[in-house]
Amino acid sequence: MEVNNYIQAEKRVKRIKSFYNHLQVFVIMMLVLLFFSNTIFNFFETHIQNTGSLNWAKANIWVNSLLWAIGVLVHGIYAFKYKITFLNSWEQKKVNEFMNEK
Repeated sequence: MEVNNYIQAEKRVKRIKSFYNHLQVFVIMMLVLLFFSNTIFNFFETHIQNTGSLNWAKANIWVNSLLWAIGVLVHGIYAFKYKITFLNSWEQKKVNEFMNEK
């Protein structure tokens, strides 16, 4: 039983570490986007003549950032054990299934 607790704790640490890595990449990319957004938008303005496409490109940058932020939030919820009970029971079921295969 103690080995099982250790394995579960190790998995939880890996989930949290993965979340912090994801968060770090997200923060770095958002800082780059904020600091260089004018340069990025100027690039699109010089290469895209259609104003509709230009507006779409600008909106797409911020919409994708928002979707990524939501993804980071969900990853954080999962990493810190606020999991949906379906996932928790599914994980336990799979662990038991793999343990019984031997």
